[in-house]
Amino acid sequence: MKYQILRFLLKTVGKLSKGISLGWRTGFDSGVMLEYVYENKPQGITPLGVLIDRIYLSNKVWDGVRSRRQMLVTQLNDAISNYNHPQVFDLAAGVGSYLFLLPFDRATIIAGDYNDEAVTQGKAKATNQGRSDIIFKHNDAFNLSAFASQKADILVSSGFFDILTEDEQIKKVLNNGSAITQPGARWVFTIEENHPDLKLLQETLVDLNQKPWKLVLRPAQQLIDWAKPYGWELETLQRNDYFAVGTMVKR
Repeated sequence: MKYQILRFLLKTVGKLSKGISLGWRTGFDSGVMLEYVYENKPQGITPLGVLIDRIYLSNKVWDGVRSRRQMLVTQLNDAISNYNHPQVFDLAAGVGSYLFLLPFDRATIIAGDYNDEAVTQGKAKATNQGRSDIIFKHNDAFNLSAFASQKADILVSSGFFDILTEDEQIKKVLNNGSAITQPGARWVFTIEENHPDLKLLQETLVDLNQKPWKLVLRPAQQLIDWAKPYGWELETLQRNDYFAVGTMVKR
């Protein structure tokens, strides 16, 4: 009953909040939603909407997401430092705000995503900021023949493995990414290991496919074990209360 009441409130008065309204439109796990969480600037219709948005954005899991981004940027910088102008390929970048925190022209960055709205927003942001080194393209991480790039020195999957519900989906992505990399390549990833209320997500919110948000938690070690047959070995691993961020090297 409490989840039904919460869902009703989020579908009605909650839409005064820009973040909650955006979540209903694009999915609460979408790349566009994450971009809004990263910005962390409460907005809404009327002062009440702004207040609701502030409460929404201050959720401790969203704090974890922002902390995850800091760890991700650190590890991406560390990974890039191992190469002379590498090609970075983000398999599901969304709007890719974390990519804009990387130094200009240290790498060629292909930012792929399946969501056309995210690609359009990313292209506009890259143009506005003069980031010619960040190239946004449509990408299907599950279809190797439709990859936006057929080679990479550094692969990135941020917030992507976290939202996949089937183990076989992750294994498919690992297979595809491994097919376009050579020994010495790196894969910087995130994975969600913990959440305070999975039932709340499934009973009250929707994912990017407009279905109940079913979040599957996995330990980072499981992902690392699945990647080992392709030659990947763990180089770095960091954690906060909810997420792990790691870098693997291909041997």
